[in-house]
Amino acid sequence: MMKKSPLPLQSSSSRRNDNHIYGKEALVKLLRWHFGYADFRGKQLDAIQAILSGRDCFCLMPTGGGKSMCYQIPALAKKAGIVLVVCPLIALMENQVAALKEKGIAAEYLSSTQTSSVKNKIHEEIDSGRPSLRLLYVTPELIATPGFMSKLTKICARGLLNLIAIDEAHCISSWGHDFRPSYRKLSSLRSHFPSVPILALTATAAPKVQKDVIESLCLQDPLVLKSSFNRPNIYYEVRYKDLLNDVYADLSNLLKSEGDVCAIVYCLERTACDDLSAHLSKFGISSAAYHAGLNDKLRSSVLGDWISSKIQVVVATVAFGMGIDRKDVRIVCHFNIPKSMEAFYQESGRAGRDQLLSKSLLYYGIDDRKRMEFILRNAEGKKSKASNAQEGLSKKSLTDFHQMVEYCESSGCRRKKILESFGEQVSASLCKKSCDCCKHPNLVAKYLEELTTTSVLRNKGGSSQIFMSSSSCVKDEGNFSEFWNRDDEASGSEEAISDSDDGIEVIRRLGHSKLPKKSGFNEKMDFLQRAEEKYYESKHEQSNKQNKNAVSDSLRESSRQRLLNAFKQARERLGDIKHQVETSATSLENECYKKYGKTGKSFYYSQVASTVRWLSTTTSVELTDRLGAIASSASQPETSSLASPTLDQGHQEHTTECFESSVVPKTLTCASPIECFSSPSAKLPAIPSFSEFINSKKAKDKQPRRSPGGVEKNSEKRMKLQ
Repeated sequence: MMKKSPLPLQSSSSRRNDNHIYGKEALVKLLRWHFGYADFRGKQLDAIQAILSGRDCFCLMPTGGGKSMCYQIPALAKKAGIVLVVCPLIALMENQVAALKEKGIAAEYLSSTQTSSVKNKIHEEIDSGRPSLRLLYVTPELIATPGFMSKLTKICARGLLNLIAIDEAHCISSWGHDFRPSYRKLSSLRSHFPSVPILALTATAAPKVQKDVIESLCLQDPLVLKSSFNRPNIYYEVRYKDLLNDVYADLSNLLKSEGDVCAIVYCLERTACDDLSAHLSKFGISSAAYHAGLNDKLRSSVLGDWISSKIQVVVATVAFGMGIDRKDVRIVCHFNIPKSMEAFYQESGRAGRDQLLSKSLLYYGIDDRKRMEFILRNAEGKKSKASNAQEGLSKKSLTDFHQMVEYCESSGCRRKKILESFGEQVSASLCKKSCDCCKHPNLVAKYLEELTTTSVLRNKGGSSQIFMSSSSCVKDEGNFSEFWNRDDEASGSEEAISDSDDGIEVIRRLGHSKLPKKSGFNEKMDFLQRAEEKYYESKHEQSNKQNKNAVSDSLRESSRQRLLNAFKQARERLGDIKHQVETSATSLENECYKKYGKTGKSFYYSQVASTVRWLSTTTSVELTDRLGAIASSASQPETSSLASPTLDQGHQEHTTECFESSVVPKTLTCASPIECFSSPSAKLPAIPSFSEFINSKKAKDKQPRRSPGGVEKNSEKRMKLQ
């Protein structure tokens, strides 16, 4: 796309540190020319004029408030030079740079994902005498490297570093909900570049975090601009899992009632994302899971489908959404309670960025609350042995979470609670019935009363359970970070616990059991029998638990539906194929399951996505060949041979004698037991368990024993004694 020529700017004659003071009219012209907006919103103009005058600025704006304009307009206002933008996520940089390039604005980003040739071109542009580049996006990790810092120093010495903008500045504060150690290294920017203005931007920062950000970045006499946190176009609602018969059905009905709208559903765990996405697909809602457990290609595919409206709902971990410029998200749903009000506000704020009516829905459950409390308290216990600062942060995490619990369990205005958590004092009348507590106060009060009753009954009955999805959940609260953590991807294991471990545990419990030492033989045998029965019962329960990584029927059905839609699109594109849609989609899904069904969800889901992509580009000949190959492989009978069990003579005789004298005395009809066991068609009798053996022994002991001559052994013994 051709670059738009910069507009001439009218500036006043007054100067401050060799910086122009630009008038509103000239800046509005820039805004209209490059971005198409009629006027600035909120505190945007104040921030832009402060930066252009050379002053540091701290800008607090809600999500969707237009923070990016505060550094993009200054980049265009200057005739030459670069604005350096520090971003926490590569996805955010990619999205913003792509959007700027579409508008004809020279922008680039540097990251580890780029090729060497692309990086070299950008560095050559920076090193040129008069670079045409206006905005350069980088990560905080790159700024910390000596090589890049040296390059920035040279740029600044040539007078070409106009501004340093730090997006998501709350990440620098250890009191913030998304603290990143790499952001702490940005504190040296002021000492290295004392004449360059610094702009700190954030959407979620409590008063204590705001102060910490300003001090950490060493901002000099900054202009502090705070917009209201209020998002009047968002309707806030809480629904209670413990009072719903089927949470999946409730969410599905809500999404269907809203029509074909764009939505994000947040879950705390990857397995929950997969399961919920499968259930939504089963209810006829186009959805896909998005989390760090998926490979890069699959994540990109899901993101692309969602942005292009091929997918209605994305079910994701909290990393999703940062830097994604989609303004028409109508529903943001939290399927689990978030860790803090800051996280909740940031994530729910991704709805309605176009200022149209949208909804924030949170599903609150007692088990979710107890589980999160358990995780946070466990983290607090670990950090209590560390420094006092870390202990303070752990306590803050619990305090922040309890603030979120209060938001869910209180009948007061939800909007008022959100704003007060950020230090903004407002009256409940501001809400104007745009939350469920203000719109349906009696109904919410009734639900809370029922929730309290349910909680009391469950506590008395001891039926409340804290479901832990994996052992890694209690290791570190960082598993729920806003940012992908590659370390925890390799921490999980798909291997099941071995049977030998279970047996050792049973023996250990028996060793610690309270069996009286003077118990008779019969009491000890009864006790061991009960212990064995209990062991097999618990083992049976464990075997019935579904493997979380297994491919469920609902996931297979949703995948088949996805392949069905892709096949229909392929048929419309090709036009000359005569294959049946339903049968072909089923065959392709069966092929994916046959290849990767046993390896787990991720591989299976990746294979399905790969097949969908293949359908979008394949030819009719390739499609016919693949379906033919699947059909031919399915028609071939599976040959299997059953090897006859071979037993040595001594073992056969012992086994036969054992079975004849105990559990199965009259079940064999062959000429000889050995003959029977060596026959492939015959089934070996089941080996008796300890309990069966004891019971058969007891039954045998009760029967009178007779000698071959018909005289009882006891009588014979008495005769001998006489």
